[in-house]
Amino acid sequence: MNTIFNKKLILNDLLKDFFDKAEILELSKNFIYTISGKKPPSKNLTGISKEQIEIELNEGNFRIGIDLLITFGESKLLKNKFFEFLLSLGQFAITAGEFALAIDINEKILAQTRNQSEFNSIIANSYFSLADLQSRQAQWEQCFKNAKKATAIFQEIKDNKGFAGCQNLLGTVYGDLGDLKKAKEYFEDCLTLLEQEKDNVLLGKVEINLGIINNIQGNFDLALSYYRRALLSFEKIPDIRRVAEIRHNMGMTFLKKNEFDAAISEFDKSISASLQAGFLPSLGITYVSKAYAFTLMHDFTLAEAFSDKAMEICYKTNDKLSIAEIYKVKGIIQKHLTNYQLAENFLLTSLRINKEHNNSLNEAETLYELGLLYKEMDKKTESKNYFNAAIKYFKKINASIEIKSLQALIEE
Repeated sequence: MNTIFNKKLILNDLLKDFFDKAEILELSKNFIYTISGKKPPSKNLTGISKEQIEIELNEGNFRIGIDLLITFGESKLLKNKFFEFLLSLGQFAITAGEFALAIDINEKILAQTRNQSEFNSIIANSYFSLADLQSRQAQWEQCFKNAKKATAIFQEIKDNKGFAGCQNLLGTVYGDLGDLKKAKEYFEDCLTLLEQEKDNVLLGKVEINLGIINNIQGNFDLALSYYRRALLSFEKIPDIRRVAEIRHNMGMTFLKKNEFDAAISEFDKSISASLQAGFLPSLGITYVSKAYAFTLMHDFTLAEAFSDKAMEICYKTNDKLSIAEIYKVKGIIQKHLTNYQLAENFLLTSLRINKEHNNSLNEAETLYELGLLYKEMDKKTESKNYFNAAIKYFKKINASIEIKSLQALIEE
């Protein structure tokens, strides 16, 4: 059976940090969950694309097993070690795309450590995990609230690494909201903090984010330079999750350079790494990007297959921003198939979701696609209005390639 990944294997590695061999053996006898599901249809697909589309996500409910595991840990571990175990379980749940479970675990930590300053490090990391989870689901208000709480505690206990992690997360959030100037400020603050700490892992994360900003602004060689430096660091560790993320971002840069073969190659490496690490959030984003790549290559059969699979993954992880991106891709596909009414509905849905979640960059990209659609439909006034709305944002972030393209379209 071609399941997305074996959660049990990943859990076994986690358990080794907290339990001895006898305890793990006891767990293996009692910790039981099933993995099942039907394969999705994959007509007319062959090779690696067929394999990637046939990955199964319907893995069965393993929540009972996790609940039993928490009970077992609470009976065997000292309180501080138990809370560390819960933090690790929460990270495992994020990796597996089980965000509701991760939220429950971190809320359990906070409930059990309330007003106990000896657990301040655990509390701060738990607030940080919640902020990270909320950023992935575009719950910005709660994200900022919990990041602020984590930051205050990290500063109080003089944990510069934790503080720098918060700065990096907030930079990422401002990037998602389209405020690149503020995002860059947070990343630079993070780099300043890391000069004292020499944390290569966090440094690598900041390099990835600086690569993303430079990619958006059209500085492709600089973006690739940041990505390659980060890639070297994370391949050495090794951190397969981060490798997956970097490969995805490199694919996006090659896509902007219209180097489609290189982009697809990077996306495939990212998918392979995500599957190896069992990292569902990264997998969903890369499926979206690969679908978009196929629209640019005018392979709409593969674009449709990958966008459908991306939707399956992103609904599971509740990744609102990626869901909006999928609707945009579906709109592009239908436009090329001259199903204009359906294309308009998909693009307007993408626009609505991006507006609801204040994602200015994705909103501008969707406005651009709506302008192209109305231009093809010979609705000149609507087309120009959407182009002008898009160019307003792209000028704000100095996205030179998009600005040039839009100006040419407006002048036609």
